[in-house]
Amino acid sequence: MAKESSNAKSSGNFFQNLIDSIFGGNDPEAAKKRQLKSIWKTLSKSKYHFYKNSAHEVDPAFAKYFYEIYKVISPAQLMFQNSTPAALKKIVLDVSMTKEQREAYDLLSESAITEQSKKIGIKELSEKTKQTLEGLLSQFDNSTIAKIDNLYTKLMLLSNFCQFDFYFLLKKFDGNVKEHNFSYTPNFRPITGTYVAEDIKNFIAVAWCIPFEADWEDVFKLLRAVKGVEPITLAVWKKVMARLRQLRERKVLEMMVQLITEEPNWREVPKSEDFRIVDDFISDTRKQVETTLANLKARQTAGKIDSLLSQVFTGDVEPLKNYNTANSAVFERKDYDGYLYAEPLSYLKQFLLDYTKKEIRELSDILLVRGDWANQQLATPMSDAYHQLLEVSEKIAALDARMSEDGGELGYKLKTLLPRAERDKEAKGIIKTTLKDANNAAARLIISAVQYYVSYDRNLKMCLEDFVKMPRSELVLNWRELDHFAEGRLKEMCVEAYKKIYAFVQLMQNFQVNVEED
Repeated sequence: MAKESSNAKSSGNFFQNLIDSIFGGNDPEAAKKRQLKSIWKTLSKSKYHFYKNSAHEVDPAFAKYFYEIYKVISPAQLMFQNSTPAALKKIVLDVSMTKEQREAYDLLSESAITEQSKKIGIKELSEKTKQTLEGLLSQFDNSTIAKIDNLYTKLMLLSNFCQFDFYFLLKKFDGNVKEHNFSYTPNFRPITGTYVAEDIKNFIAVAWCIPFEADWEDVFKLLRAVKGVEPITLAVWKKVMARLRQLRERKVLEMMVQLITEEPNWREVPKSEDFRIVDDFISDTRKQVETTLANLKARQTAGKIDSLLSQVFTGDVEPLKNYNTANSAVFERKDYDGYLYAEPLSYLKQFLLDYTKKEIRELSDILLVRGDWANQQLATPMSDAYHQLLEVSEKIAALDARMSEDGGELGYKLKTLLPRAERDKEAKGIIKTTLKDANNAAARLIISAVQYYVSYDRNLKMCLEDFVKMPRSELVLNWRELDHFAEGRLKEMCVEAYKKIYAFVQLMQNFQVNVEED
């Protein structure tokens, strides 16, 4: 019995193997052939006789089909080839905005803002411009944004379709076909399918993104408004879409690719594209306005600084030996902050040396040493401010020495760590901390010095007001004696010092000086 069972089993395997060898069984290649055969059977039953499976050739009927499309979209292709996406965005936005919105947008252009800056101050201009900006942008609600984005999306999909390279495809079927020239009657011939497989794939990727059911009236209305003529009419475009819709629904092109490439499972899933331009428009408009205002303010500030520099200094300002803009550039090129306050600190040092230790020292000796104050405590704020300023001068020199690469505590550390920073995170962190410490030290010196100058100038103004009250002065009792000592120039000296310090304080206020907290 066991032997009979074994024989029966062997016999069953033999017949199963025989059947599998004839019909393919689980063989992947046989399964693929069955799939391709099924695909060809479906394609051959369609009305689109574009492919001959036995010869692996694409039929002239395929080329003729695409040639008819090419003829009607050719003028639109030329138009879109001469239009950039940026130009199309501008067209859509211009058409979509109301007259009032366009006028407001024009006021926000760089040239318009610059022109207005010649008539009003930067502060007033900034407030006025920002009001115009917010007023314009507030009108772009969700509904308006969706409408504009939808219009641009359809326009771009039309553009992408029209710019498909029909000519390159058709020339493979007839080398005598001329681009955008339809006086010649093509003589299309069959070609091997592999020559156009990629072209068909590319066409599917472009064409099947088109929303065939959408309302295209707004797109063609836009083209009429902008170009004056229609490169392609809405009626013709609807006919093209109707033909393409049938081709897509029957999956004719997909089946052709599957047969040509012998990949029955090939699928192209067109990406549904939604172009969003309003968000970028809002962001770009805001950025452009902010940049224009910032540049105007920077130019104005630079102009003020140049004017104040000429008032405060008679010659060139010498930079500090180590904490200077030249040494700062080494760090800035590697994206570090650098020496943030090198410029204002050099002005402070120069003003301390050129003016505070000379003219202000002479004036202070007269007022604070020789002056007979009704109450000596009234002279204390002015005296303290003056002596504190002398100490600031010494502290600047000390900080600059610390920034020396040759033996300076901070400068040597920076010099040592900088070559290692790109590969050593710890070194990079120490550099940042060291620069912050140096900049904070510089900021504190500048801030304190300005405060001392303001205090000195405020008290100097009180002295001037008291001087003109002679002989009923209440603050200093010996003005005549002091003026005699100053050879009759005391009032002039006080006025000049007051103006000079005031100008210097204004100069320093043009720099954003802050102490960075940990």
